[in-house]
Amino acid sequence: MKRRSTVVAVVSGKGGVGKSVLAVNLAETLAMQGERVALVDVDFGQGACSILLNESPAASVLDLMRDQATLEDVLHPTSSGLTLVQAVTEAGQADGQQEELYATLDWLLKELRHNHTIVLLDAPAGTEGAVRWALDRADLGLLLLVGEPTAIADAYRLCKLLWQHAPHYPLSCVVNFADTEAEARSIADRFATLTQHFLHQTPTFLGWIPYATQIRRSVLMQQPAVQQPGPVRNAFERLAYALLHGKTTHAASCPTS
Repeated sequence: MKRRSTVVAVVSGKGGVGKSVLAVNLAETLAMQGERVALVDVDFGQGACSILLNESPAASVLDLMRDQATLEDVLHPTSSGLTLVQAVTEAGQADGQQEELYATLDWLLKELRHNHTIVLLDAPAGTEGAVRWALDRADLGLLLLVGEPTAIADAYRLCKLLWQHAPHYPLSCVVNFADTEAEARSIADRFATLTQHFLHQTPTFLGWIPYATQIRRSVLMQQPAVQQPGPVRNAFERLAYALLHGKTTHAASCPTS
């Protein structure tokens, strides 16, 4: 029996916290484990996935919408075997045409579900536009957290918006830039305490990514860090396993609602 595809929206409250790095490396890890993976960059501004992967798709979803490209042109197979899709090529291209672009993305997402087991939607940071579209279409939201006050405040704002409109929306969190698992769990627990107190909901804890020079080097080299063995690959393999097998946990300090 064919397994139903899973769509995951990768989101963050603010930029600069490593969200696209998370999306790219998680997609690579899942592909290395034999999953049929599509990575869709739905940032209408400055998408980063193609840059981080050092790949050049022949066309964007916007080109498809304008009948300037075929579906085959848009579905770009990367060197590692995942399917890369970018909504636009340059910032500002979709201005005034966002609704038409969302409709084309809806059609494309249905096509991707037919041939992929996992579809990752790399949404822009914040709470507007494409973020809402991605969360509305996904089976699960994956929120990237870092232990920095403004990032926590922005992540809380995103959770508030989400759960006010969909109180039972499934949301998991990943902690980035942590030195140890204990530190990561502490950040996740503190955030869960905050959301439980004010929103009466908590995200489940999917896992964490270590603060590592390997990741910084991989960004400069435009090569996913998980292509090399070490702690970063190990962390993403644990994330992939938790995502595929539902091994998420609620923060120990907070009961679920």
